[in-house]
Amino acid sequence: MSGTILHPPVTWAQRNDVLFVTVNIETKDPEIKITEDSLLFKAVGLPENKNYEVTLNFLKKINPDKVAQKNSGRCYEFIITKADTKSEYWASLTNDKKKPPYLKVDFNKWKDEGSDDEEQPEAAGAGFGDGMGGMGNFNDLMSSMGGAGGMMGGDGKPSFDDLDDEQDSDDEEIPDLEEAKK
Repeated sequence: MSGTILHPPVTWAQRNDVLFVTVNIETKDPEIKITEDSLLFKAVGLPENKNYEVTLNFLKKINPDKVAQKNSGRCYEFIITKADTKSEYWASLTNDKKKPPYLKVDFNKWKDEGSDDEEQPEAAGAGFGDGMGGMGNFNDLMSSMGGAGGMMGGDGKPSFDDLDDEQDSDDEEIPDLEEAKK
């Protein structure tokens, strides 16, 4: 095991009332300490057994009693409730003067500040489901999508019935190759 401590890659996104923080390492049994000002994450990364540690000193206060966390195998995900749930978007996740190189925006979860009115966090696939305190259920979201708008047939296979039967130039017969002149 290496004595060097590395920073794991961390991604984040937010809504008016919550932060989404993902620590992108595969690990088991990490040491996690969450206060109203910070998140400490220590772990041994798998399979290489390297030591990882990151402390995120939040820009503003959070509610440490309302934090949902999930180890999804390849990463460790957190949904953290802001202390002021009526607040506006934070300018950054941390109070660091410079952005740390291991911290990046998670554009898959990011919503612009004005778009919160249209969609709640659980509808964006952010809720983990089962016991996450009103955060929504990801499984319900996926099952409500059904056949992705009619693209799938009843047997779960793609249906191409709505495609036109037009002729394509690729369907034309290929002419024989001419013999090389000797």
